[in-house]
Amino acid sequence: MNLKNKLIALTITALSVSPLPILAHASSNSQEGLLDLTSSEVQAELAKEEKETEAKKEQKSKAKKRNEIDSLKELKKNAPEKYKEIQDEQSKQKALASSGKMGTVGDILITYDNETSGWNHGHAAIVRKSNDYIVEAWPKEGVRVYKNNWGSRFDSAYKFYVKGADDSDFTNAQKYAYSQLGKPYQLNVQKHFTDAYYCSQLVWKAWYEQGFDVDADGGFLVTPADIDDSKLTVEY
Repeated sequence: MNLKNKLIALTITALSVSPLPILAHASSNSQEGLLDLTSSEVQAELAKEEKETEAKKEQKSKAKKRNEIDSLKELKKNAPEKYKEIQDEQSKQKALASSGKMGTVGDILITYDNETSGWNHGHAAIVRKSNDYIVEAWPKEGVRVYKNNWGSRFDSAYKFYVKGADDSDFTNAQKYAYSQLGKPYQLNVQKHFTDAYYCSQLVWKAWYEQGFDVDADGGFLVTPADIDDSKLTVEY
């Protein structure tokens, strides 16, 4: 499929899942905060992001796994409560497997299952203080609280903490996401737009507000793969 057709498909998909109209042209006046899907810059990034997501689906980052032990030592120093929560969670893996519960407070959850979110980049969410629940931006429903059954809900399921964050950062990140509850789902919004969200933008914004930019490439869009590729996120 050529790029033009991909853009048309993306817009049609967004129209089918979003309660707000997705507009192909975003002017600086009446549509402030929306991306212009017809601009060459956005088109180029859409093409790049699609390649990056496909590559990430094929192979998860080995480098992150090699750095996991050192990162956990740093986490123990910066966020001792978070470190203890992770240790407790890992000791309960068998029990948690049946429920699908993943992660601890403020963690980022990612899947690359395409059918989940109305676009071909997968889905992302953030874990609530009680890790029985997550906060996610979901098509047709917008920002919502949902049961944390990530591991059984999706075929591909990954969890990440943010490197260098302390306990208050993890708590405040999920609080920020929760404060956006009820806002609509929309795909073609700029990253700092807060009147509507798509999944990975909500997660990115929640952590950006704590001083951590978890978008690996800093583009117009932030995808689950961008968050996965960030030097600030650690898969465990």
